[in-house]
Amino acid sequence: MQPKPPTDGDAASRIIVSGHQVDVGDALRAHATEQLEALGRKYFDKAEDATCTFSRTGKGGFGCTIRVHSGRGLYFDGEAEHAAAPGAFAQALEHVAKQLRRRKRELREDKPVNPTRDGVL
Repeated sequence: MQPKPPTDGDAASRIIVSGHQVDVGDALRAHATEQLEALGRKYFDKAEDATCTFSRTGKGGFGCTIRVHSGRGLYFDGEAEHAAAPGAFAQALEHVAKQLRRRKRELREDKPVNPTRDGVL
């Protein structure tokens, strides 16, 4: 199944949800797309692209790999395994969110005048 191309180049980013030897259902695909869009809106205007791949593990569970490209050569990766595919996705998404949160804090605290860092606030 081919991903839909963005309809509006300014507002939409490219999000690909696929399965590696796993059939990804419409509900899981919609949930993953919605969560990745929300993550993009929270930490930056929009991500250039995000890729989410589901696979089976050798233990009978599911693995999920997420890669978000936010531009300027910045890539954020998250990987997790769980007994259920939505659980694996949630854990991998949390790994990516943590990386984004830390990067945003690092950029914010790097400013020459930062009232929260200097204790002026």
